[in-house]
This record gives sequence, structure tokens and C-alpha cells, in this order.
Amino acid sequence: MNNSTPLGLSVFGKFKRDFLNIDPNNTRQLTKVTLCFIAFNFLLWTLLAIVSQTAPHKDSIEELFWMQSFDWGYPKFGPISTWWVYAWASLFGRSIWVTYVAGQMNVALMLLVVWRICLLMMSPARALMAVVLTSLIAYHSINGIQVSSNLLQLLPTALLLWSLILAVRYLDWWRWVLVGIAGAVCLLTKYSAGIWFAVMGIWVLQDPRMHSWRAMRGVLIAIAAAVIAMIPHIEWLIRENAPTIRYMQYQVSGEVNHLAQLGKFILSQLGKISPLIIALLVLKYTLKQDPAASVMSTSAQNQLQEQRFIGFAAIGPMLLTCLLGTSLISLHANWATSYFIFLGVYALRWMPQIDTSRTLSQVLRVGLLLNILIACGTALYFGLIADLISKTPRGNFPAKQLGLKFDQVWDAEIKGPMKVVIGETWIAGVTSVASRYQPLVIPYGEYASAAAVKPELVKRCGALIVVDATETKLNPNMQSFLARATIKGSFEIPWNRFKQKPVYAVNWAIIEPETKGACAQ
Repeated sequence: MNNSTPLGLSVFGKFKRDFLNIDPNNTRQLTKVTLCFIAFNFLLWTLLAIVSQTAPHKDSIEELFWMQSFDWGYPKFGPISTWWVYAWASLFGRSIWVTYVAGQMNVALMLLVVWRICLLMMSPARALMAVVLTSLIAYHSINGIQVSSNLLQLLPTALLLWSLILAVRYLDWWRWVLVGIAGAVCLLTKYSAGIWFAVMGIWVLQDPRMHSWRAMRGVLIAIAAAVIAMIPHIEWLIRENAPTIRYMQYQVSGEVNHLAQLGKFILSQLGKISPLIIALLVLKYTLKQDPAASVMSTSAQNQLQEQRFIGFAAIGPMLLTCLLGTSLISLHANWATSYFIFLGVYALRWMPQIDTSRTLSQVLRVGLLLNILIACGTALYFGLIADLISKTPRGNFPAKQLGLKFDQVWDAEIKGPMKVVIGETWIAGVTSVASRYQPLVIPYGEYASAAAVKPELVKRCGALIVVDATETKLNPNMQSFLARATIKGSFEIPWNRFKQKPVYAVNWAIIEPETKGACAQ
């Protein structure tokens, strides 16, 4: 070995040896490459989002103010998504960029679990390819920086599938307990997990391994475990008059043209999986099969012992949702966020020259290239292009400037801390996160949606009321709070990092504390 080799060339040589010249029979190397790919994907999307975006998704803002109270349920969904955000905010502080970390960490752990499931069914080489292809779906990349309850279903759903396949294989009672707990976590994230329960329930019933009393007893154990795990949430539902169920009913109901909506739903999902389709097309035309490769591909295909499981997990939830959408329920595109975590595994059947070093390297190259292009394109749009063409998506909203301005308004009028902000979800939530006071939020002026805020706090400390200037029709709760305000005003801030226009116009009002100085820091 030449000890005079420059460090840069030495590092590049190691990278080329470990990640470009891949031995499909070297399990240790494949494990290293898989873990490095997942870590790189996490860092790529997280860091670019932190650098380019100035405000998170609306659902992320909701999670950031729901976490102000720790409970077994929240106004729209179960507690798991809010607890997830709470955990990360406890580590790094309650800030906008934490939502990107929480979202992409959920995606990274989902990919890790998908990889572990794949190792139960196929070679490590195919498992690596499945992970790369799965990462390309837009729900796992562009949408992966959101911490909506839809996105945060990814990891619980993957854990449910992992525990289920192991339980069906080995039929141990304690594995069925894990299935029940995983199912409860899915349901406590969002009730739409019921779609997954129905699909995988059908798979369980048709699997020959489950055609015995011992096997079906495991299903009963799983159901019992899930019910026990759900008891605190059920008690919360009874105590709070089931707001999450009412919200679910509102979401699925409504007079719509079901067939037209179904068509839009399907087209939206095709857009979300289009990066995966592009990758498969590129691989098809850059990896020409030869007779020897075809034989090897068929042999590898025969190694897949759980074809039905893969099929049910990959396309079952989408098919069932589309069936329900034909006449029974109203459809929303983001409901399908967790539906495609196994689509990359299913797509392996179209892969040419499976399990060759050349194929592995090409899949990795294509996957990295597409992820980098999409991530950089997304960052470029929110970090530069949207401002240059005067567009106003929420990703370039001037959150920090808004929080600073409201702090100045409050400090000029009130001598004391800002404890409460009242307003529509977005503007009140952004104000709460961006303000140095980190006030509690009463969304839309509804105490029922703000468990952490009591009327006594508003009387003692006062409150800031914020209203988007374009919002002309306020609900009675907001009108009631505005009627109590003694100080009112408005201002405009540029919604652009380079120009003075367009502007964001805000009306504000302040409810003064009943007794000056009564609100301690």
C-alpha cells in the first residue's frame, strides 16, 4: 500500500469500494450501504428543509400548539402524532425546524423497518433495492418534512406489518400481543388505520397458516391487547364528548360527485408515486437483460415466499379506499400517505437483472440521483424561486418576522409576558412558535380546542388576538374575544425575502390583564 496516497483519494476509493462496487453476496457490506443510504436520505431532506423553508406545513403548526398539553387525545386525532412532536421538541426546543427533524426521522425509521421486513422474505441485495425504491415516493420525501398525523402513520404502520408477518410465521402468543399494541398505536395516530386493519385482516384469513384454532386464538389475543392499550383513549373520548370521532365523520361525509372525486384521488396518487415510476423506466432502459440474467431474475423471484403479503400490503389499502370512495365516503388525497410503504417492495418484480452487482449499483445511483434532484428542486423553489416569482406558499412565509413584530406590539402595550394568543390555526400557531414568549394558543377562540388554557389565565394575563386581514367572517367565539379587547391595530410585513411585495396584512387586538402586574413570568 502506498502511504503517500492523498486523503481525498483514499476516502473516494473507500466510498467507491463500499458503495459503488457492491458484492450482492456480502451481507455485511449490504447492511452498511442500506443504513448509510437511509441516514443520507434523512440528512438530505432535513438539512435542505431547514436551510430553505421559513415556515412548516399547517398540520405541523397544529402539532406544535397541541403539544402544549399532554393528553390521550386532541381535537382532531389520537395522541401519538402529538406525543412524537413533543418528544423531539423536548430534545431540541419548540421551534419550526424541529418539525422537519420529526417528520424525516419518522420516514427514516419506517424505511429501516421495511428493510427488516424485506430481510425476512428476500436476499439482502433485494432488500436494499426495495428501500431505495420506497424512498422515492413523494409521501416519503417532499411530504416527509411534515408532521401531520397522515405522515406519522408511516412508522406505526410499518411496525404493524412487521409484527404481523412474524406472528403469522411463528404463532407465538407474545408476538400477537405486539400485533395488538402496534395496531393500537396505528389507531391512536389516526383512525384511518382501520383501512389497514381490514386489508391485513383479509390477508390473515386467507393465509393457510392461520387455518387452525391455535392461530386464530392469536388474533383474539391481538384484539384484546389492542383494546387494553386503547382504554385511556376511550376514557378520554367519553370525557371529552368524542371530538375526534365527530371530526372523522365530518371528513368522510359531504355531498360530492364520488366518481369525479375518485378520479382526482387516483391522479393525485399517481403523481405521488411518479418518481418511483420514473426510476423503474430508467432502470429498464439502462439495464438490458440477457438470457443469463433472465434465468437469475426468475430464480430470485421464486425466493419470495410472501408474495400475497407483499401484494396485500402494497395495493390493498389503495384498492379498498377507492372502492369506498365510489359511493360511501368523501376522499382526501393525503389519506393515502401510508398506503405506499410497501410499493417499493412490490416494484421489485419489474426489476431487470436482479441480484447482480451492476444492478445494485445502478439502483443506488438512480435512487440517489432522483432523491438529490427532488430535494434540491424543492429547496430551491421554497428558498429562492417562490420569492423571485412572488408566489406565497406557506414554505416561504415570514414566520420569524411575524413573531418579532407581535413581540414588539405586545411589549409596547403591555408590561408583562404574553401568555395567550387567540386566532385561526395558522397565524396564531406561527405567532406562538415564532414569539420569544412561546404563548399558549386558543385556536379560533375555542377553549374546547385548547386544553392547556383556562379562562382565568386570560383574565389574569390578557391575550393577543391575531386575525388575517383577508378573513372577514369570524366565528362567535372570536367576535366575543374581540369585543373584550381594549387595544387594536394592524400592520403589514413583506411575504418575500427580496421584495417589498406581496405583503401579509394582519389585524390585531389585545385583551389587557384585569389587574396590572398580576401575571408573573
